[in-house]
Order: sequence, then structure tokens, then C-alpha cells
Amino acid sequence: MSHPTSYHTVDVPDRESATSINVFYREAGDKDAPVVLLLHGFPSSSHQYRGLISRLSDKYRVIAPDLPGFGFSDAPDAKTFRYTFDRLAQIIQAFTDVLDLKCYALYVFDYGAPTGFRLAVARPERVTAIISQNGNAYEEGLSDGWNPIQAYWKDPSAENRASLRGFLAPGTTQFQYQHGESDTSLIAPESYTLDQHFLNREGSDDIQLDLFGDYKANVALYPVFQSYFRQHKPPFLAVWGKNDPFFLPAGAEAFRRDLPSAHVQFVDGGHFPLESHLDEIAGAVRGFLADHLDQKQGQALFGPLGPQAAPKGAQPYLDGLAGAFGFVPALGYALAVEPSVLGAYAGMLQALGATSLSPVGQQVAMVAASHANAAAYGVAVHSTLAKKLGASDEIVQALRRGDALADPTLEAIRRFATAIAVNRTQVSDSDVAALQAAGLDKRAAVAIALAASAKTLVNTVAHLSRTPIDAGFLP
Repeated sequence: MSHPTSYHTVDVPDRESATSINVFYREAGDKDAPVVLLLHGFPSSSHQYRGLISRLSDKYRVIAPDLPGFGFSDAPDAKTFRYTFDRLAQIIQAFTDVLDLKCYALYVFDYGAPTGFRLAVARPERVTAIISQNGNAYEEGLSDGWNPIQAYWKDPSAENRASLRGFLAPGTTQFQYQHGESDTSLIAPESYTLDQHFLNREGSDDIQLDLFGDYKANVALYPVFQSYFRQHKPPFLAVWGKNDPFFLPAGAEAFRRDLPSAHVQFVDGGHFPLESHLDEIAGAVRGFLADHLDQKQGQALFGPLGPQAAPKGAQPYLDGLAGAFGFVPALGYALAVEPSVLGAYAGMLQALGATSLSPVGQQVAMVAASHANAAAYGVAVHSTLAKKLGASDEIVQALRRGDALADPTLEAIRRFATAIAVNRTQVSDSDVAALQAAGLDKRAAVAIALAASAKTLVNTVAHLSRTPIDAGFLP
């Protein structure tokens, strides 16, 4: 259950002026939980993370500051305060010191990326993981939309500076939120309206124009950021609105050049995909953070897993798993620590196999529940089994990604299992109506409930044990 968000300002020392600046921030979650630091971009503020904070705060301490010159943080006059990305990073680094943040996962977007990457380069030991959402570190990620700004870098004339004022206009702000979105009715108008309110403040234009000019310093630092990636190998997720008019998908793919194990995921959105694809992105982020911030609990609770540690009472069930898969899955050994639980799960699967659901439909229901539970292990297992049971490559790939299925019956099963898991078993009339519209009845509803229940049990044990996905279940 998410925690309420609180709102604060704190005095942060500014080394360059030897004074301090008030930084506004949003915070939610337990004080002793792992920290996720969210850094926003242009022309936004921490307001852009309001939904993501709610999705993450049940497990993590989530902190989202407004950069100086943005949102509710101080915005000193550009005539007396030098706005550079080096300075923004220095102030945010001091902000982490004031809040005594010893380590944190970074979630960076747009301007937050060069700011956050500077923090990571300066203090690599504090960064537990990085999520980049349309946050660039490679020149191939820059679209032609940057041409007017790049012209200003080459010739910082008054004329070139004035030509950039169009980026501060209300129409451009709204464009940044709506471009690349198939359904712009999903974009809350208060998002771009609030951004424009702050852009319209007296003196804000010079702040933003100065930062446009200084962005060339970020491009110059790309090799430094890339060297950091190669040397320190932080766990990395790039989740990207693929229709972003400013940061191209090639910029997301490029992270794999220096971080081969980086996970890259695209959503069918634009520059601000959290506005329209919050659930999809939050699910990916939760799964990623669980994989990399919760690793210690498995070893601490379970110790080494394998045949040598399995109780004798579990052996018949383990033999059954070996017969089904050709090997004993790692998760089988985790379930086997309590043989009766492994036996109960085997019984649930046997019962599910006798229901009215087709064999592939059974796997679809269990994949859907696993996606809802952010359980990558379950997704891998049951998409693999769906393939063995005759599902097409198209269906298997859609199952792995969590996409809608073209087959109307399988899609109805997927949606109903998702509704059970996401809504804590409280399905709605519309969920039932959709199931019936696909020709499925009360028997199917109860069978899907069994599948979702079985995966709740096993997904929980997978999360407790942090077992790696077996090679036999990988794509």
C-alpha cells in the first residue's frame, strides 16, 4: 500500500555563491527503506513524478526534488546566479548530503540525466542502480529537434538566443506532452499548465536559455558518463517513450554498448510517457528495483539452494519437476524448503490442468498474474510453457512483454487474471462482462482465479528467495 506524500523545503548550501538555496522536494515511504532519487527534466518539476511516487512508496523511500530554477525551488535571477548543469548537480549533491542519503537508486529524465550522471561519476559508491527514462548520454540519441539549440552552441549570438524562445511558448510545452501519444486525452492538462506557469515567471526565460546554452557541456561529458558505465557497471534500466521528438530510441539502445546487461524497454509514448503509460513503466521499474535492491534478502533467508539442501520429503515433487522440465527449476528448490507447500502448488497445477481452460489459456492466466505481481520468474516460466504447448511466437513474445493478445479468448483470460491480481481479487462488473463477451463462463472465471492464486503463492516465494531465472526459461 502506497504511503502518503509529504512536501518540504530545505536549505541547501551553494558552494559557488557561499550562500544557500531553498530546494523543494516530495517524499514518501519508510525512512529506513531503500532510497530512490527522482530527478526531473525540462520544462517540468517533481510534479511529473506524482504518480510514480505513489507506485513505488510502498517498498521504497522515494524523494523527488525540484531543481533550482524549476517548480517550487528557489529560482535566483540569472543575472546574479550562473545556471549551469555543473552547478545544478553540485546543489543536488549537497541536497543528498543535507538529507543524509548514503546510497540511492537514481531515476533520471531529460535534464535529470546529466544532473544525475554527474552525481554517479562523483560518488559511484552511493549509486545502487540507475533508471533512465528518456534521459540521454549518447549523441545518437539527439534528434533534429536539437538543431536550433546546437546552432546556439556554435554561435551564441543574440539572434540565435532569441530564436530559442519558441521552446518556452505554451504551444511547445503542450506539444512536448502530447507528441507521439496515440490518445492525448490521457494527458492531464494540469501537467503542461503547471510547467507553463513556472516558465512564465519573470526571469524564467533567461534561466532556461542559459541552460539551453550550457547543455553542450553535457554532450562534452558523454564520454565521461560512458566511462563510468563501463567501469562501475551499475544495474541499469532504460525505459523510453519511443516517439520522443527530442531523444531518439537509438539513445536508449546505446546504453547497451557500455552496459551489455542493461535492460531496454520501449513504451508507445512520447517525451513524458509517465503521463499515459504510468502502470507499464511503474511495473518495469518495480521489477527492476526488486531484482537489484532486494537481492540480499534471498541469501539471508534461504541460504544456498539446491539438491544438497532439499528436505527428503520434497524429493517426489522435485522428481516431478525434473520430469516436466528436464531439470529442477531454481524456484522449485525454494518451494521445497517446506515440502508440503511444494506439494500444495503441484496439486494446484494438477487441478488447473483439469479445468475448462485450454492448456495455453492456463499459461496465459499465470503469465498475466506474474506480470501483475512484477514476478519476472513466473513470466519466463509460463511463457516458455505456452510455447511448448503450441502457442505461436507472436503470442509468446506478447506474453513476455505483457502486451495485449490478438486472440480474443486468450486476451480475455489475460485481462481477467490481471484484474484479479491488480485489484486484490475485487474484480468489477466490467471485468466480468468482458470475460463473458469472449464466450467464457463462470467455470473459466473460477479456473482463472485458481491460476492467479497459484501464482500469488509462487511469485511470493520467488520474491523472497530472489532465485535467478533458469537458462531453460530465457528467450
